Amino acid sequence: MTITLRSRQQRGQFELKPEIYGQSVLGAALLYFPAQVHNADSGLIIAGTHGDETASITSLSCALRSIQTQYLHHHVILSVNPDGNQLGTRANANGVDLNRNFACNNWLQGGTVYRWSTHEPERDVLIGTGKTGNSEPETQALCQLIDELEPAWVVSLHEPLACIDDPANSDLGQWFANQMQVPLVGDVGYETPGSFGSWCAERDLLCVTVELPAVSSDFASQEYQAMLVDLLTGKANTD
Repeated sequence: MTITLRSRQQRGQFELKPEIYGQSVLGAALLYFPAQVHNADSGLIIAGTHGDETASITSLSCALRSIQTQYLHHHVILSVNPDGNQLGTRANANGVDLNRNFACNNWLQGGTVYRWSTHEPERDVLIGTGKTGNSEPETQALCQLIDELEPAWVVSLHEPLACIDDPANSDLGQWFANQMQVPLVGDVGYETPGSFGSWCAERDLLCVTVELPAVSSDFASQEYQAMLVDLLTGKANTD
């Protein structure tokens, strides 16, 4: 099936209206765009878990605004962490890394560290993991939404590690690796306790973490638009 994209002049606004699935620490609406071709194969695509990872948010938004509503096969969250987006921080407004706050067996109290920039050799910037697993409203709302939607899989967009993190070595993970010409790996090279991927693994829910390279939003929106359009419209290899 040939997908006709919306004209570029129309892409400044969304054709599809999002729905609210929760509220952030500072009261921002947590929004998702529901699949319009909804079946047992529908997945969930998320971005913005880390508020400072803007290239993945923008490129996914551009792809979503480029397609006609009736072709959307999967649910989409453009920003899991809208407070972090506004503040320009990895963490949410409570200073918690949402990707270390999921209530799974390997969640750790006491905080974690991240790398200040890709130019720094060490991960030494301190950040919280929450008082308990699933302590943050953004984490709670995402888990509840997944329980309601029951997606067949989840794709989580991040940056800037330039790899596909897929311990299951799935067809979908291989498709992304081929599309982006980046390595398919079983882990990102360091421990990620309390991560969304760990939570999904404990639920036997396939999670493919797509790590864009360290590129600008403008570059990502151009370079990955065709790939993301194929993903959104059901053309990706998700078997």
